[in-house]
Amino acid sequence: MTTPATDVAGFPVRAGAALIALVALALAADAPRASTIPFLEARVTSDPLDFVAQNRLAGEYVRLMRETGDLAWLDRASRAARASLDSVPGSRNAGGLTALAVVEYESHHFAKARDLAREAYGTDHRNTLARTTEGDALLEMGEYDQAGSIYRDLASETKTPAILARLSRLVELQGHHEEAMKLMQTDPVELARSGASAGEIAWYKVRLGEMRFGTGDLEGAGAAYERALTISPDGYAAVEHLAELRGAQGKINEAAAIYQRVIERTHRPEFEQALGDLFASAGRTEEAKAWHARALAGYLKSVEGGNAHYLHHLSGYYADSEENPDEAVRWARKDMELRHSVYAYDALAWALYKHGDIDESVDATRKALSLGTKDAHLLYHAGLILSRAGKWEEGSAYLRQSVAVNPRSNAFHMHR
Repeated sequence: MTTPATDVAGFPVRAGAALIALVALALAADAPRASTIPFLEARVTSDPLDFVAQNRLAGEYVRLMRETGDLAWLDRASRAARASLDSVPGSRNAGGLTALAVVEYESHHFAKARDLAREAYGTDHRNTLARTTEGDALLEMGEYDQAGSIYRDLASETKTPAILARLSRLVELQGHHEEAMKLMQTDPVELARSGASAGEIAWYKVRLGEMRFGTGDLEGAGAAYERALTISPDGYAAVEHLAELRGAQGKINEAAAIYQRVIERTHRPEFEQALGDLFASAGRTEEAKAWHARALAGYLKSVEGGNAHYLHHLSGYYADSEENPDEAVRWARKDMELRHSVYAYDALAWALYKHGDIDESVDATRKALSLGTKDAHLLYHAGLILSRAGKWEEGSAYLRQSVAVNPRSNAFHMHR
């Protein structure tokens, strides 16, 4: 009897002939990209003033960061982008400005990313990456109308998968789940033809699975994650989402094993927190404490190094994993200095609720609800906050909405 092939999480690969052909196409597209980095590194070593090579190298480093989860690639991307701008100023180097804008966006320096992207687009109106990066930064800053205007303008010119994905995120935030999922259901063959790498194609499936998970469709989420793993077996995002899914299904040991594989590869503290939360949900207190301690050390080390990536995570950590309301509020306010998204307001509202500042918590939760976002956890927070403020009828309505959006919202979920 032949043993079926398995993916990195140990699950059988079920691929038909069409999917196998797609994978071959995607990996063939990836091969030259993988060999591009050594070539570009050699190029800038021999000629540090080659700003075009520096710009391309920054882009490749960001791609690797997104596909592997290793934030060290982001530091390399920053150095390459800054070296490019040191060689040729932004007034004649829109590519360098764009590369740095993307780095600042990924570093959660959203205002800097917006300003750099605007400057790049002002220099070169053909630079769609600069324009989309400006929209992305505005979205995180809570400037939803401006972000939507940029995305729609770009979509009117060409409906690329990347633009459709951004529109999907916007309409998801506006509470239109079905429309958001429809926009993400781009044919993988079309994605491959558009020049997307295997990792990027897999990301579309992960996002679709994430949206299904958020509505309680665990089976649909699992199918999307396994499809992503079939397309890109080394992609960490599908694996960590699969770990979250197994936790929600009550398969604690399986979920823990998958999380540990992810942690071995990426060493990112949010996955250490997730593993701690998983053990806590199963009553395995000592194991939870050990992983939470590792996560907290990682978060604080990142912040001490000047990285803003984990401010939001620290607020959630202190609100739920290791309750310390003072710290939860402190980190939520720091995150609010960078963005005013509905999730930043939700984190602040929840931290203030835990701290006992109910009036301010109500004000923050109303801002979190202002876009009409149908997120079960956001709605649950609002329900508890408004109920504690004595607004029983309104609070109960939001609690009912939370269950309606996701009947399985009380199952394990990762803090993101």
